[in-house]
Amino acid sequence: MEFGVWTKGLATLAVDCLVLGVFEEAQLGAQGGSVDAACGGRLRKLLARGDFAGRAGETLLVADLPGIGASHVLLTGMGPAKQLQRRAWRKAWLAAANALARTRIASCAVALDRPDARELDDYYLGRAVAELTGAALYRINDLKTARKPPPPALKKVLAGPVRRAAAAQRGLAHGEAVAAAQTVQRDLANLPGNVCTPIYLAEQARALAKRHANLRARVLDEAAIRREKMGCLLAVAQGSHQPPRFIVLEYQSAKKPSPPIVLVGKGVTFDSGGISLKDPPGMDEMKFDIIPQRSSISRPSPGRAWSRSDTIIRASWATTPP
Repeated sequence: MEFGVWTKGLATLAVDCLVLGVFEEAQLGAQGGSVDAACGGRLRKLLARGDFAGRAGETLLVADLPGIGASHVLLTGMGPAKQLQRRAWRKAWLAAANALARTRIASCAVALDRPDARELDDYYLGRAVAELTGAALYRINDLKTARKPPPPALKKVLAGPVRRAAAAQRGLAHGEAVAAAQTVQRDLANLPGNVCTPIYLAEQARALAKRHANLRARVLDEAAIRREKMGCLLAVAQGSHQPPRFIVLEYQSAKKPSPPIVLVGKGVTFDSGGISLKDPPGMDEMKFDIIPQRSSISRPSPGRAWSRSDTIIRASWATTPP
């Protein structure tokens, strides 16, 4: 995925789609007004017919408008103009990103009217755009052997208009890192308990460390855990044929070390405890008891979202109780 910013000339941008906001009562936002002028008032005529009301969460894709560089315009509902806040803006962009993911559109420019800069400055604009794009494009790691639909075509997103391009670019980088971490966590959380075992999680931690030179992984097996006198962990693990693992991921900055940040996560790969008290339809959700441990593993990649002077230690343990 490629992220960038735009500052002016929305109607002439070389992208496949322009994403414009529409408030309730079919009211075009400021950016939408400039595009409407470029295409000879076609958007206002469409809205005047009542084809799109601008309610929050709604979208409408329009193709082949004259006078603009993009082949498509995606209208996304912003809700009431007087209630425009950061939450409403995020909802509008997420709805638009989900709509784009269902098309073969490869590039877009986000041009949604923003609330006050105190709620959505250039940095947070970039971060929200990248973070929500990752959420919209995520596809579950389906283990079925049936034919799978093609992945989303969207590969490039421009956020704007911005005044401080450097701040927006930094936000995009941070948002992209958060989205990548969320993808790792979702993938692990969606795996069944007979696949995502303590040993499997240890393998994922080692693979993560191999991809980053400043990240080190240590995995304690059952014997090492016993030497460390972690009796409670061993006691819980005795009820399963899956052996426990204690995982330590350590990121060390190349700069002068600072006091470490320690993240600790507990992972129960499938919590069957109290099985007689749980509703049968919800039993599959017991695999989500491992999310704190997966979260500690899937923090944003070193050098992408963390300060380069940070020292981060991620300690987690995984087991499967009876």
